[in-house]
Amino acid sequence: GVRIGSNVIIHAGCVIGSDGFGFERDEAGRLHKFPHLGGVIIEDDVEIQSLTHVDRGTLGSTIIRRGAKIDNSCHIAHNADVGEDAAVVAHAMLGGSIAIGDRTWVGPSSALRDGLTIGEDSFVAMGSLVMRDLPPGSRVMGSPARPIEQQLAILRKLKELATEDHVDS
Repeated sequence: GVRIGSNVIIHAGCVIGSDGFGFERDEAGRLHKFPHLGGVIIEDDVEIQSLTHVDRGTLGSTIIRRGAKIDNSCHIAHNADVGEDAAVVAHAMLGGSIAIGDRTWVGPSSALRDGLTIGEDSFVAMGSLVMRDLPPGSRVMGSPARPIEQQLAILRKLKELATEDHVDS
């Protein structure tokens, strides 16, 4: 169920097409595996670096679109759709059924919740926790992720408060 296009580079230790973490609870609260019947489509000119996992879809396919670059030790969950020329950088985790827009940058150690839509040309800074959809051209950072300018203002205010608190002691 894995289709790989032309000029694709897949480095050592990648797992492509394994089942995603799909479980449903019964009335008693026990977990039962949800079948993963879909596949993985990797379009042309993609590079996937070492130790990255790309789960196959549940009913449809997980798609890595033309020219996308996936760094080392990333996790691409089932039914994800990674846009053209997008970059997903070291240790990033994309939740299931997420859509990453074309030319989007997902920074190192970021986590993006399942089911989100991240607009094209967006930038997700290192270590961000994205919990909501992002419109095209978004630039976010932090946990939870906020527009960069807003997050920097919060950090400046926290620094001021910490300085004031230290002076008064």
